[in-house]
Amino acid sequence: MKLVLLGGGGHCRSVLDVLCEDAKIEIVGILDLEDKVGQFIDDVPVIGTEALLPELKHQGVTHAFITVGSIENTAIREGLAATIEKEGYVCPIVIASSAVVSQKARLGPGSFVGKNATINAGTRIGSHCIINTGAIVEHDCELGDFVHIGPGATLCGQVTVGTRTLIGSNSSVIQNIHVGEDAVIGAGSVVIRDLGKGKKVVGNPSRELP
Repeated sequence: MKLVLLGGGGHCRSVLDVLCEDAKIEIVGILDLEDKVGQFIDDVPVIGTEALLPELKHQGVTHAFITVGSIENTAIREGLAATIEKEGYVCPIVIASSAVVSQKARLGPGSFVGKNATINAGTRIGSHCIINTGAIVEHDCELGDFVHIGPGATLCGQVTVGTRTLIGSNSSVIQNIHVGEDAVIGAGSVVIRDLGKGKKVVGNPSRELP
């Protein structure tokens, strides 16, 4: 598999570390901003900007993976996803060898599951999601597209999470909770009530920010 990465920040390094576990993957390079071209991320060169995608496709590169993180917002990831779909690239699912993913879970294209993460039976995860290091997504959860579950966060059973929502590191969401789209749950928070669209909460128990 010939694969190009889009985005050369810190999340890229985490993804690269996982991709290097698979000898069948040939990483042809990273695409980033113009001023990053010529730099290296863990020995992988930044070879151009996203404008290079059509040429790479012509050269036989078939797969693309977004390695831009989404702490602040998902707009860049969403834009890149639309671009690579338009250009006809395949987006693989990238799962660390130390992660535990149930055979009865389903993940959408372009999603990343980091080291020591757990995804349990009956869970459905959308496209281009990030399930970060050590995160736990328990049974029968449902995550929309572009959701980011931070390191060490836990979703108990039957939690639903809307599109583009961020679940901060080491936070917990108890069972049967619905979290709306575009919500933000701060690091270390404990969510015990449903959370509406676009809401931001912090604390234990979580409280809404103005």
